[in-house]
Amino acid sequence: MATLGQLVANSLWFAFDALDHQKTGVVPKSQLKVLTQNVGVLLKVDRHVENCIAEYLSSKQLNFEQYLYFLTHEVLAEVDDGSTPYGELKKHHDTLEHTFWLLGRATLLQRHFPVFSEDAVTLNIVEVREVTRHLITNLGREWDIRDFNQLATSISCFTFPVFLTFLEGRYAQDTESPALERGVSEVYKNFVEQVLKLGKVYQRVWWAPLWVKREIELRPWALVAPSHKLKVRSAALAKVVGRAQVYLTPSATVHNIPDEPGARLCRFSLCLESNKLVQLAATDHRNKSEWLRALDAAIHHSRETLPYQAIMSAARKNEHAEEEARETAERIRRDSQADIIENTQAELMAEKVARAQAEAAARQEAAARQEEEKRVLELQTMRLQLETLLEEETQAKRDEEIVRNLQARVLSEEWERREELERLQAEQKKMLEEETKKRQAFELQQEEKDSQLREAEKRLRKLESERLRLDHELRSAREKIIMSERGKELLEARMKVKERTPPVRTYSLRPIRKERGTAPARSSSFNAHAARLFKFRSKNEDTNDNGSGNSNGTVESN
Repeated sequence: MATLGQLVANSLWFAFDALDHQKTGVVPKSQLKVLTQNVGVLLKVDRHVENCIAEYLSSKQLNFEQYLYFLTHEVLAEVDDGSTPYGELKKHHDTLEHTFWLLGRATLLQRHFPVFSEDAVTLNIVEVREVTRHLITNLGREWDIRDFNQLATSISCFTFPVFLTFLEGRYAQDTESPALERGVSEVYKNFVEQVLKLGKVYQRVWWAPLWVKREIELRPWALVAPSHKLKVRSAALAKVVGRAQVYLTPSATVHNIPDEPGARLCRFSLCLESNKLVQLAATDHRNKSEWLRALDAAIHHSRETLPYQAIMSAARKNEHAEEEARETAERIRRDSQADIIENTQAELMAEKVARAQAEAAARQEAAARQEEEKRVLELQTMRLQLETLLEEETQAKRDEEIVRNLQARVLSEEWERREELERLQAEQKKMLEEETKKRQAFELQQEEKDSQLREAEKRLRKLESERLRLDHELRSAREKIIMSERGKELLEARMKVKERTPPVRTYSLRPIRKERGTAPARSSSFNAHAARLFKFRSKNEDTNDNGSGNSNGTVESN
């Protein structure tokens, strides 16, 4: 059985090498004390394990084997007694691996003072092929084993830098960064986190005929629903459906459920050790078959003390060793048969050489004859081509002469047309000058007429103002005559009134001092008569103004 110390030995070596600044193969206990303290904190060990390293051996420095022995028996033994299943050690394994790789990643690409041999730090060709196959498959490409074998044979050893260069140069070209990141993440999940199968399945709720879609990760010891990928609604459904992690044991079984009409397709069930039944359904039949195979493998390796990928790696290495042994035996068998066949082949080879020489001489003679015939044919073809070119050249000269004559005639016609156009242009210019002179004379006449028109308008405005003045004076005279006529009629009316009224008492025409400020009131009959008379006069005057009056402006009285 593998212990936790054996599982982390590889990554621990890189952390130990990072502390060995002088590259002497040993590290002072003072530096290892800090590393031991961090390991104890990560494993949540209650006692101060870093104090034990001072009492371990009498030297002040430790090499890697000594420190690994101390760490395995004094620190890692707190969580691993040698029979603990790997499912329980997975969390501690991942934590220590992550910490040791962080400490030793600076020494991964360069080794200034190598201590271990190339074979000790070289990746196995089987694991290189397996990792590369998973990466290419996750990138959505087709895996070509022959292409990989042809490239791998040219590389003597796969160190980590060489492996990265091999992947980047052969398989990572013209690939987008998100695809590479996703492919590397899938490889990490498969080989480091021991994920056998990852995908979405439907799980039946135990209390109702309801199916909930969940993302499931299958590991050799448990069926896990990643909690960091659950949304708010998915987290609530996860609480209703059940636990986010279901542990597997060798007594668990997986059963295929045939499809039935009216029921969900691609169903299968997982019966746990506690007789609890988990009903699941895949998205399609292919996915269902993959889940069934993965569950069988996980149940089979659920209580193994080694990681699943370590077991698979060992199996792949054994299979590769057996395949190499078979190829070696086949090669030896072929070599033994080659000695027996070699003599017979020598005799046959002599006959073949003689026959080949005769055939070669015959082929050379036939080739020479064919070459001569080909040469004659080429000369005849060349003569025909030259004759054709000569005829084409003669025809081209005749055509050129014809074209030259046509161009001369066209040029003569163009010259005559140009002279005609120049003559027409001169005539048009002369006509334009005449039209310009006429327009200038017309503009002078127009200006004179405009001046006369302005003068006539000025006299017209003056006559109009004189007419308005005379009209005003005429109206003033008419108004004076009308007023005099009205005063005369008013005086006659007063005289008539006085004659009709007998005098009773003689009054003074001048009012006394007390009555001088007030005017005598007139009788209503007088006022009415005066108003009628005034209205009649006004009507007659309006009639005379509209055409009944005489032309010299005098007003005819009644």
